[in-house]
Amino acid sequence: MGDVWLAYDRRSRRAVAVKGIHRELLDPRHPEELIQRFTLEADLLARWKHPGIPAFLDARVDSVASDAYLVMDHVLGRDLTQVIADGHRLSEDEVVSLAVQICDVLEHTHAIPVIHRDLKPANIMLTDRHRVMVLDFGVAKVFRTDQTRLTQNNRVLGTVAYMSPEQCEGRDVHPRSDLYSLACVLYELLTGIPPFGDANFARVLHCHRYQTPEPVSLLRPGVSPALEAVIMAGLAKRASDRPATAREFRRRLESPHESLVTCPPALYRSRPPLSAPDSPVIESLPTAVRITRAQALFEEGLISQAMPTYARLAQDLADLGPEHSEDAVRCRFGIAKCQRHLGYLEEALKALAALADELRSRSPDDRLLLEVRFHVGQLLLDLGDEHGITELAEVFQALTAAARPEDAAITAEVRRALTRATLG
Repeated sequence: MGDVWLAYDRRSRRAVAVKGIHRELLDPRHPEELIQRFTLEADLLARWKHPGIPAFLDARVDSVASDAYLVMDHVLGRDLTQVIADGHRLSEDEVVSLAVQICDVLEHTHAIPVIHRDLKPANIMLTDRHRVMVLDFGVAKVFRTDQTRLTQNNRVLGTVAYMSPEQCEGRDVHPRSDLYSLACVLYELLTGIPPFGDANFARVLHCHRYQTPEPVSLLRPGVSPALEAVIMAGLAKRASDRPATAREFRRRLESPHESLVTCPPALYRSRPPLSAPDSPVIESLPTAVRITRAQALFEEGLISQAMPTYARLAQDLADLGPEHSEDAVRCRFGIAKCQRHLGYLEEALKALAALADELRSRSPDDRLLLEVRFHVGQLLLDLGDEHGITELAEVFQALTAAARPEDAAITAEVRRALTRATLG
């Protein structure tokens, strides 16, 4: 989303990269959207410390979009678009080494979780030391409950040649959406072309959703069957058929290539942050305060901290007896929502389906039951099950029949989800 210039920082006496908003995106009718996206990227870069992401140095973000800029480390190297254009075909080992490093960056960002949404060769740089740098988080999706869907002039963000089926349909993205994009990049590195080309926008959108790409081995004879299998699994239409996490994607890549000397050393690799259990001080707080704390963690996008907090609360509330069952149910709902945001779609669906069954004894228009069923419907669609449309339709019908003023926001959200699903 931006132009990048080489600059010299007189204070630190070194070269830096300065990024501003691309002139073609400077729409005076929607300045707040660009500022919001640019601020998001600045916040993300300032938060991260990872050798595969350019270090953040400074930023200016105010109400004038044309004056906004980010200052980052200047990285010497070439993006993968240039590497592909050179016509030099990378070896399998080189492709796997690049993929492993990209997975490492995604594992780090997905743990927050942040979804890149625009992973493509132009946003992946190979440094002069053969290290991968993942660039441009300007269209990233942060899982916060107050985070609106950021689009440019009402279009879904991303680059069509590398967009997942769910992204093409305007549905919610998740970690496996980035893994689909990564598989598209690896396909192009091996064959020289993206899975479905990039010439005709509408045709490529259709192909991502409905068509299986030509096998890698057809365009690159002799490619390892194991490597081809990993890439084709990443290109699965249903998210549930792709590797579950970036770590799992990397594990599959490394299994037949364990002897690679070009893979990053162990000290380079990150792991998802482990959330410590609540301290005795926190556990001694009133239950209502602990529940509010868990909700606040979730709403701020600190999903990997919110999930164990909800889990401990659910257990403690269950131990306190039936008078606390409503709060326990809401905490279990919180756990499942965290699982969904972290990419554990099957586990989240199983938990929510069980929760919905338990709540069936309530009135059909019970608010909590409808919220749970709404998430069940979305997860079914995420996993390629068209029964999700029926679930969303029934939830929408119940909400409109109840016509409660306090349900206006969720009714509108269900309507949008149902519209996207039926138009897709």
